[in-house]
This record gives sequence, C-alpha cells and structure tokens, in this order.
Amino acid sequence: MSADITEMILDDHDWFRRQFLRLADLRDHPDTLDEAKQVWDALARHLEVHASAEEEHFYPSMARRADDEDASATEDAIGDHDDIRAGARKAFDEEPGSEAWWNAIDECDKANNHHMSEEESDDLAPFRRVTSLALRQELGAKFEQFKAEHPGAKGLDFADKDPDAYVEAVTS
Repeated sequence: MSADITEMILDDHDWFRRQFLRLADLRDHPDTLDEAKQVWDALARHLEVHASAEEEHFYPSMARRADDEDASATEDAIGDHDDIRAGARKAFDEEPGSEAWWNAIDECDKANNHHMSEEESDDLAPFRRVTSLALRQELGAKFEQFKAEHPGAKGLDFADKDPDAYVEAVTS
C-alpha cells in the first residue's frame, strides 16, 4: 500500500526544515563551507523535485476538485514555488560562502517557510477532508514515482511556471 501524498508532502517539509537548520548551524564557520555547499545542493535539488512532483500530481487534483477559492490557492502555491526557485537560482549563481550566497539561501528559506505554512493549513488539511484515502494513496504512488524518476532533480530545469496558465491547463 502506498503512502498518502499529504503525509509524503509533510515528511518532505520536515526534512526541508531540518536542512535549513543545518545550514544555519554551518553559516558562521568557514571551515564547514564544503559541508554547507553539499547540504545546500541536496536541499535545493530536493526542493525542486518536491515542487515539480506537487505540480505534476498534487495541485492538479486539488484544483480540479476545488471551488474557485481553492483554484486561487493553487495559483498561490505555484507562485510560491516560483519564489522558492528564484532564491535557489540566485544561490546557484553566487560564490558559495559569500554574503550574497547566504542571502539567497535565506530568501529561499523564507519563501519556503511561507509556502509550507500556507500549504499545511490551507491546502493539505482541506484536501484530506474532501478526498478518499485511496485517492491520496494513488497520488502518493505517483508522487513517489516522480521523485524516483528525477534523482537530484535530473531532467528538471528550475524554471518558473505562470500560475494562471498552470491552473488553466490543469482544470481544462
């Protein structure tokens, strides 16, 4: 039996929080820069795989089963993913360990915390109320498969998505 997609999303959220905390612990220690680079690279790539998997399997189902308010929540979530991606791209463009690199990671962390907070309260709980466990497990299997097909963000481009066009595409 597959895991419930909402539980898988929450598990990833916990992992993201722990990784940003690890980075905070490494920040003021120049001798740990190699470790910080490794943590950041894995974290940024996992953020992209997670966002892309949600966009492929969670948000289309949420938007199709939703009223206009929830479609708006889907648009907001896709915009949040773009904000997270923007911070990640900035960090990838900066010299590791530089103030600009850390600032970009902070920007990514802030956008991700905002997104996770909204998603946990406004998306996951309502989605669980209106969908069956069987559907959530079916979506969980697809979510897991997507993540397995894109290890380290292989094949993903960190590109923004237009939130309006995304919702239009998944609901038509």
